Amino acid sequence: MSQTTDFVAELIYAANTIDEVTPFERRRLLERGMAIVAAQRELLELRGNIVPLQPDFMREMGRLAEIAGRKNGISLLIGSGMLMLADEIRRLRVLSKAAEA
Repeated sequence: MSQTTDFVAELIYAANTIDEVTPFERRRLLERGMAIVAAQRELLELRGNIVPLQPDFMREMGRLAEIAGRKNGISLLIGSGMLMLADEIRRLRVLSKAAEA
């Protein structure tokens, strides 16, 4: 498996065991995911691909990362955000693979 696939699996696992993940780890996972999404988008744009935008997605993920770093962060919301981030990473990866073909 690739590093991206491994990270998506890590995000999904963390989302499903969110109560066992520390606030620091939650925030760090979300920040890493946001960095991967930004890099994938940039790569697609450099190749000249049109990447459908999801309005405010990255801004909301940034807010969620802040909340996730708090002890009183809402676990269900943070877990759902992790799953959304994993889905976005997968979506961009599919677009990237399609562009290569």
